[in-house]
Amino acid sequence: MATALLRKVVSAVGPLLHLGGLPLSSLAPCHPRACRQVGAPPSPAAALLSARLLLGLQQPALGFKTKGVLKKRCKGCYLVKRRGRWFVYCKTNPKHKQRHM
Repeated sequence: MATALLRKVVSAVGPLLHLGGLPLSSLAPCHPRACRQVGAPPSPAAALLSARLLLGLQQPALGFKTKGVLKKRCKGCYLVKRRGRWFVYCKTNPKHKQRHM
């Protein structure tokens, strides 16, 4: 499942990494934080570079919270045992999804 998510991210971001045949890193003269003047707006290439750097640091919004102790957080939450693990699913709020470690 993680490899499928990684493939989707790479396929979505891949075209953004090359603009007009040039790699994005060649459009910016230096690192966006190092060459930016105080009060000057960042160039579009620098903004894309910083977004590219942050992309690796973000966790995907979809998926389960992995926990040692599972708790039902609302009335719509219910427990299911699948593949030898306990899962919590929620009908009302999908953010309540949890997986036992």
